[in-house]
Amino acid sequence: MLMPYPWQLKQWEQLRLAADRNRLAHALLLSGAEGSGMGQFALELSRYLLCETPARSAACEQCRSCILFNAGNHPDIRLISPEDNGSQIKVDAIRDMIAYLQLSNQYGRRKIAVIEPAEGMNRHSANSLLKTLEEPTLSTLLILVSYQPARLPVTIRSRCRLISFNRTDRHSASEWLRKRINDPAQTNDLLELAGDAPLRALDLDETDALHNRGEMLEDLQEAALPYADPVRIAEKWQKNDAAEVMNRLLFLFSRMAALRATEAGKSTRQSDFDAELRRVADGMSLAALLDCYDVSLKNYHLLTSETNLNKQSLLEEIIVFWQSIHNILSADDAD
Repeated sequence: MLMPYPWQLKQWEQLRLAADRNRLAHALLLSGAEGSGMGQFALELSRYLLCETPARSAACEQCRSCILFNAGNHPDIRLISPEDNGSQIKVDAIRDMIAYLQLSNQYGRRKIAVIEPAEGMNRHSANSLLKTLEEPTLSTLLILVSYQPARLPVTIRSRCRLISFNRTDRHSASEWLRKRINDPAQTNDLLELAGDAPLRALDLDETDALHNRGEMLEDLQEAALPYADPVRIAEKWQKNDAAEVMNRLLFLFSRMAALRATEAGKSTRQSDFDAELRRVADGMSLAALLDCYDVSLKNYHLLTSETNLNKQSLLEEIIVFWQSIHNILSADDAD
């Protein structure tokens, strides 16, 4: 990536102009969905800021700084992330980073530290970082990349300049994705399933995500039956990543709710899958569908923020909730 992705140009210009005018904040908080490319954005911004001769709003790729950066050996940037995927960023890693930032720059511009994901810091790590945010060292820049900024302490969020990536330019993302996936006709479906995160959509294209989405819808149809077994369905879902299952459920419930809120026959998109979603949600109120979404969202947050949880129970809870709504509907019909 030698330039920001097309859907990041607004944020890029905002920060580039601030840097060129020497008005860049000492700490940035990049906030958005996983798969929106914020980590790559942070690296490209760092490359630009460290470049000795930036040209045309981009790093030159030719100077000593760029060569070292591209080789992964630049002495004025430090990347902080969990040692193991899904683990915490420990206090020792933050203390080492703070000591590093206090050293002199080797190339005379600035020192940069990128923390991703910032919500991976535990309480001790966050407290250790706070003092640096309150008393920043000259010519240093902290870039916090967060996919769940609500998990960060307010004291940290309030001391960073927020750069939001939450609203992806759908047109730019669609054009970019369409050129890179196996079936361009699936662009919108993949983006919706990925929560408008283009890089995540690209990853989903390499899996059976759309097919699995259809299978989950069939499972929900089965779960609506009076004598369906929630345990068996949850065990089936458990064979996949539980967080990914929750994410697909969030997509299904949100799409059903959107279709329920739209008058039949007047939706701007009436794909075969939308028609199937309408059929599965037939008879359910918008409030009931939103309740299903809320339960799924609550359990998704639990899965992604807590450890040692019973994932099977969280999946069963959603199925039982869905089943209970349909039992009420069936009882009303019988009356």
